[in-house]
Amino acid sequence: MNLVLIGRFKHARDAEQVEDLIGKLTEQAIKDETYSVSHADPDEQRFSDDMRKMLWDLKVYTLGPVEIEQFAFDHNLERKEATITVRTDEADVSAFIKLFVEAGARVEVFSAHHQSPEE
Repeated sequence: MNLVLIGRFKHARDAEQVEDLIGKLTEQAIKDETYSVSHADPDEQRFSDDMRKMLWDLKVYTLGPVEIEQFAFDHNLERKEATITVRTDEADVSAFIKLFVEAGARVEVFSAHHQSPEE
């Protein structure tokens, strides 16, 4: 897909908090080996106990178990002041979009095959 997701936040501290949140979710998603959640039977698509506690503690209520695996997939996150850029070959980036929007960011998503951030 070669997707680029850009979140432009009002303040650098908002972007920093989202970057930290994504780091925590990514670490736990990898630890939980969430790579196969979307391929499991619907009754088996659940958060681990550790992930459920983390989401509750961090007040993240909009993500589903299938979306959590997006953090475990290969992605490159870069933050410059109040802007976060995520690059990935995955097609689904809804988890990142939700976190960005909830933190008040303006979000742009495009394929780097066809567009560039400057256009």
